[in-house]
This record gives sequence, structure tokens and C-alpha cells, in this order.
Amino acid sequence: MKKTFKVIIDTDPGVDDTNALVYVMNDPQFDIKLFTISNGNINLDKATRNMCHLLDLFHKDTPVVKGLKKRFGGNTEDATFLHTKEGLGGYVPPKTTVTQPQKKDVADAMYEVLKANPKEITVIVLGPHTNFAYLLQKHPDAKDLVKDVLMMGGAPMGIAANPNHNSFNIRTDAPAFKQTIDSALPITMCPSSIGRDEGYFSKEHVEEIKNTNDLGKFLDKTFETYWEPEYNKTRIATNDLSAIYYLPHPKLYKTKSADIEVDIKTGKTTAHFKRKGQFKIVVGLKRKKFIKLMLEKLKNMSDIKIPELYVATASKQKTQKKTTGTPVTKTTKSKTAAKAPTQKASTKTKTQTQKSNEKTTKTSTTKTAAKKQTETAEKKPQAQKSNK
Repeated sequence: MKKTFKVIIDTDPGVDDTNALVYVMNDPQFDIKLFTISNGNINLDKATRNMCHLLDLFHKDTPVVKGLKKRFGGNTEDATFLHTKEGLGGYVPPKTTVTQPQKKDVADAMYEVLKANPKEITVIVLGPHTNFAYLLQKHPDAKDLVKDVLMMGGAPMGIAANPNHNSFNIRTDAPAFKQTIDSALPITMCPSSIGRDEGYFSKEHVEEIKNTNDLGKFLDKTFETYWEPEYNKTRIATNDLSAIYYLPHPKLYKTKSADIEVDIKTGKTTAHFKRKGQFKIVVGLKRKKFIKLMLEKLKNMSDIKIPELYVATASKQKTQKKTTGTPVTKTTKSKTAAKAPTQKASTKTKTQTQKSNEKTTKTSTTKTAAKKQTETAEKKPQAQKSNK
């Protein structure tokens, strides 16, 4: 029997968070006691709504608590340029959900779970550290109840795109991350570079994911706006997915021990490598084995159906039919199909109404009308293409 892990997941969904959540919510190795929502990738209310929507989709009843809106630092940055304002890329979630967040203080909610499971809970932080810092501040003894911390974020070795060691999850609330460091808890840090450079999905992987099952179609829809902008090779970063699967599969990862220093003004993180450091920093991932594992896990979830995908597709096709008068087809076929009947109908009408006219006049009129109708028909498929 495989080992299970009791966890609290602090998240800000977010395309990358959602990718990870789809897996862990349906993975029996994760015993999720609580979801807490952080102010990170997108608006806090919408991130909370997204989490509740995922629980609706998968018929789960794990409690959700909205976290702090105000960060400890003054940074107000978000990442809607990549995730969209609704946070789920090309997938548009409903405005309301059946599942609703509990009306609890986030620090109190986390503390209750920790008190009930002392030294058994791994706190997984996938966004800024605001909520975890608030827990440590409001309940100082919480650090004695936490087993360990697994986090995504940080750039302690620097990355090509950002040599200043600056990471979104750290810089958006660097003072909060400083409190995490000061807790002296054992922490595993999976930098975002692991998900971008080693655990990423290629274009071919995304196509395979889409064609696997309903969950794959759902993920593919969220990925539409999330292609990494700073890489020549097309890829979908798996930052949070790469981080969260360290817990059940540590042998796929290479780590080094270090202490971490953070500049609370800029968010710059620096690693001081030492044999007994507070942090385990992930510095490598066995890419082929990781991707194989993720694809196999996805296939094993083929019994999960997402009817909303079919409803959305049917609604879209119905709208297109109403607008264009024809089903959506390839442009070349649409042009041919539209051109022939239009010319025929036009010629027939003109012939019936102008029998008394001279042959030259009739021919000229028919050709002019047919040409006009053909030009109109040829423009319609182009409009269909731009609306798609």
C-alpha cells in the first residue's frame, strides 16, 4: 500500500496551480485537510471561486478558507497577463459555485488542522507566503505542530531570464517569506526554474494530454494563454506540479542543502550551500521519468467526466450556426460550398424576372449578380475563422 501524505495546500489558482490541483485532488496519496487561498496570481475572490469550482467539478468536500487580501509587504503585483483575469487561461469558470469557502480566519483554520494532526502535516505553499506568515504570527506555537514545509518559488541560483534571483512568489511578499525562514522549520524549496526548464510539457505532450480524457481536455483549455513567453522551445511550465510531486516521489529529484537569505525589499533570494542547511533546494529532476509518471496518472483518471466541457462546446457550435447559417468547416470547403449554390440561385432568379430583356443584357446582369454574391460568400468563411 502506497504511503499517504497529510497536507494543507496554500494556493492561488492560477493555471499552474490548477494543473497541480487537478492531479493531487484525484490522487489517493494526498490526504488534503484544507485549502487556503493566497493573494497571488489573480484577484483573491476569483482565486477562491476557482478553487471552489474545482471542488464542484470533482465532487470533493475539502474545506476552503480565503486568506489575507493585504500582503505583509507593499507589493501589489499579479500575473493576470499570463493567467487571465479569471485565472484559468482559456477556460472560463462560472461566476458562482455550489461549494463556498468557510467563514473562518485563515490562521485559525490552519491552526485547527495542525492541532488535530500534530507533526503530521506538510504545509504546501504554492503562492506568496502571506497566509503562512500570518499563521506563525498569530499562533507562534504552530511551528511546533508543523511537520515540514514544501514550497514552490525562489530563484536562489538565478535563472537566465532573471539573473537577479527574483521570483514572483517571493518578491510579491518578501517580508512574509522572511518569517517562513525565521521559523527554523525544515523547508524544501522547488524553484520555478525546475518547472520551466526540466518538468515542462512540450507541445507534443500537451497534444497527448488533450487527447487522453476529460481532464486532459480541461487542462489543454487552461493552457491556451500559458505558453512560456521567454523560451525558444514551445513549452508549458509545470512549476507547482513539479514542486508538489516531490512529496511522494523524492527519488526523481536531486536536492542540495542550504540556508536561504532574502532581501525583503526586492525579494532576491540567495543560497548559502552547507551540509546541514535549513532548506533542501531542488536542483534537478529526472525529466523523462517525471513526464511518464504524469501522463500515466492522467490516464488513470479517465473515469472522471467534466460535462461542462461538452456544454461549452455545444453552445459554441450552436452560436456559430446561428451567426453564419452553416456549420463550422474548413475554409477551403466553406468557400466551395458557398460559391456554387449562390451562383445558381442568383442566375435562376435573374432569368425568371428578365425574360423579355435582350440576351446581352440578361447575360451581363447575371454575371454581375453572380460575381457580387460569390464575393460575399467568399468573405463569410474568413469571418468564421476570425471568430473561432
